Amino acid sequence: MNESQLLKAISFPKATQILKTLPYNQMENKLTTAQKKIISEQIVSRGIRILATIQTNNTNIKVFESETERYDSIVFLAVNVKELKKLAQIFKVFMSILPNPLVILFFDETRTKWVFATHEKKKDGLLASKTLYEVQEIVTLQQVEEQLNFENLNKTNLKTFYESWLERLLQIELHSRYNIYSPVSLQNNLLEKLVVMEAQIDDYVKQAKKETQLNKRIELQQAANKVKLAKKALIEKEQGNG
Repeated sequence: MNESQLLKAISFPKATQILKTLPYNQMENKLTTAQKKIISEQIVSRGIRILATIQTNNTNIKVFESETERYDSIVFLAVNVKELKKLAQIFKVFMSILPNPLVILFFDETRTKWVFATHEKKKDGLLASKTLYEVQEIVTLQQVEEQLNFENLNKTNLKTFYESWLERLLQIELHSRYNIYSPVSLQNNLLEKLVVMEAQIDDYVKQAKKETQLNKRIELQQAANKVKLAKKALIEKEQGNG
């Protein structure tokens, strides 16, 4: 992955760019035995890179802090993994030792996957993740370079910046998967609704295949068809609004 090309393509200011390897020995004494195992098994040696930090002194974007959240510096990491597996676990390891909201671009030899999180403050000053958002590998690095731009993100404060970054990537995924151009909002996440519908359909179909009683199998198939129709109607409505 060409890190400099990525940051240039998405117009991240030079002042935010770090482009340095995060040495494992700087992290090691903060990790539990289980966390060390995750890092050693999943991450390529010297594969943790700090691409950029976004904070007030290098962007003029204001800090955001409430009783439950804190955005004073966003750290953008690129992590080279052996496979795009267990990314949620790896993300939580980094959140447990770094006191800032994180954006992690995971990549293996051929694919990429982005992970973001909502979070809450802990008493020790670190952050605990609440909801994790994984932007699926259908969103390619080329698409991101073409369709994500620092200048077009919401810079009211660092929280709105973080959320608009995530929302833009989710919008790219929504278009790639369903040919829908509608904006994605974390408060009304159309992509999440469609993904949940797909999971419901798959679940009904699997149950129907295992069911030995004909009447129950028919009920499950009808339930799957009902969700399929609702999903189709929602997609067609949103495609018409695009």
